Amino acid sequence: MIQKSSRKNTYRLLLVVILLLGVLTLAGCVTTATPSSSAPVSVVVSPPASLGPKENLQLTVTVRNNSVSYIRLRTLSVVSTGDQPGSGPFTLWSGRTADLSAKKLLGIIPTEKTSPAVLVQQSPMLVFNIEKMLDTGIGLAVGESRTIVIHLTEPTGEKAAILGVYKTIVRVSYEDYDNKNKLTETDGTGVFQLKNRTVLPVGIRWIIEQLYKLVHNYAVAIILLTLGLKLITEPLTRMQFKSTVDMQKLQPQLAKLKAKYPNKEDAKQLNEETMKLYKDNNVNLFSGCLPLLVQWPVFLALFTAINNYSPFNSAPFLWAPALSMTSSGLPLATGFIMPIIVGASTYVQSITSFIPGQDRSQMAMLTYFMPILLAYWAYNFSIALALYWALFSLFSAGQQYLVIKRLTKGMPVPEPVVKKSSKK
Repeated sequence: MIQKSSRKNTYRLLLVVILLLGVLTLAGCVTTATPSSSAPVSVVVSPPASLGPKENLQLTVTVRNNSVSYIRLRTLSVVSTGDQPGSGPFTLWSGRTADLSAKKLLGIIPTEKTSPAVLVQQSPMLVFNIEKMLDTGIGLAVGESRTIVIHLTEPTGEKAAILGVYKTIVRVSYEDYDNKNKLTETDGTGVFQLKNRTVLPVGIRWIIEQLYKLVHNYAVAIILLTLGLKLITEPLTRMQFKSTVDMQKLQPQLAKLKAKYPNKEDAKQLNEETMKLYKDNNVNLFSGCLPLLVQWPVFLALFTAINNYSPFNSAPFLWAPALSMTSSGLPLATGFIMPIIVGASTYVQSITSFIPGQDRSQMAMLTYFMPILLAYWAYNFSIALALYWALFSLFSAGQQYLVIKRLTKGMPVPEPVVKKSSKK
């Protein structure tokens, strides 16, 4: 009865998380929608809030038709970035220029074929011909909007961009079909800040560069970085699982205490006896959480350091033209390879974390839901970040297997103590 109830609670929790994820996804779609405007055509420029040195600048331009007639988009121009004309201190990401965000089924599978915009002029300002990004051109019906993404990057060396606030102006030209195809222009602005990253991401990028000088391949450098990180954190992993194993060894005695003090009135006595049991067996309740808390800042720093690093732009990886590209930017045939690898490796890591005798029904959500969630997120990760996560999960799986095998050697598998139902 208890196991069935536990499974029901797990499935209910899983359902709540899925519904919450759906709500957040819809909320994200709503918040990214272009606000209404009194202008016939509105242009909203959405750069990242902040950017660090040697990072890619992605300008998301959303054009909405607020007029009462059909329009056709012709050109898109980066008028200025900061106080300089055109892209200013930034340069075009070679091979990517600007592209149209495809309409997608369920937000994942593209439902139309798009082509990158053709660069018409680079000086004194960037001008793209976006008219033929679709075979039929880009037309907007009344109330319709489309999103175009401009890919810029920071030069390295002496021409590196100066830290500060940058105001970006983007101009879009379009034809108004109800006004004898009159060509009209309208502007949109966006602001972002170029600032230094914190010590940890800068340090991680320095390590990546040193490894690159050694192996001359950024993908191999990421593999060596991940392996080195796992070796360094091995004592923390061993501490975490030692705490879990020690807790699992006490489960039969904890079950007996719960059976001895079944009533709510005995809660205080049960708590005292439980803490005494932990103390007598040298079990520290916080030793399982502390390693995770220590490693968490490093994980966040790795995300920042790897996900948008411009030197990865010229580093191909197997099926991907560049490590800095996302799976969503790849063709459909190869776009799902890395998300599947991330999901599979996360699942392997989950199943190797079980302790003998542990009630796996309590971990059902983490075992099955987390790999699916990570695979979903990895579709918009850069290839470099997805590669790191997959390697980290696989190295963790091997590490967990060896650590748990060593800690549980000779340990009898405890049989779960099932509390008898009071119902007759």
